[in-house]
Amino acid sequence: MAQAMTTPAKPPANTNQDSTDASTQAPGDQVPYELSTDKMMTDMAFIMCTFFFIFYFMLIRPQQRRVKTHNDLMKALQKGNKVMTTGGIIGTISKFEGDDVVVLEIAQGVKIRLSRSAVSEVVADKSLGESANDN
Repeated sequence: MAQAMTTPAKPPANTNQDSTDASTQAPGDQVPYELSTDKMMTDMAFIMCTFFFIFYFMLIRPQQRRVKTHNDLMKALQKGNKVMTTGGIIGTISKFEGDDVVVLEIAQGVKIRLSRSAVSEVVADKSLGESANDN
C-alpha cells in the first residue's frame, strides 16, 4: 500500500571548469578569469601589501619624521633659548640639570623645572614671551 517514492536519477556532475551554472550567469557571458584559490590568495596578498604601503607612507613615515625633528630640537637646546612647553608655558632656559631636566625662567625670579622632552618648540618671536605686566 505504501508506495516507495523514487526520485529520478541525477545526471553525473559536470567536471568541466569552463561550464557555469545557469542561475549564476547569463547565457553567452564568459568568466573573465578562473576563480581559483591561488588567484584569490594572490589578489589578497596584493591588496594587503598595497594597504601596508599606504599606511607606511601616510602614517608611519610622517610620525618618524616628527620624532626625528623633535629629537634634533632637544639636542640643539641651549641656555638662553626662549621656548614653549607642551603645556603652553613660554620661558627662557636658565640652566640644565643633567641630561633630562631643564630649568625654565617664566617670569623674573620665577623658575620651574621640566623634563627636557616637555619642550615643544623654540620661540623666535619675542612678543610671545612678554606678559601683559611687562609694559
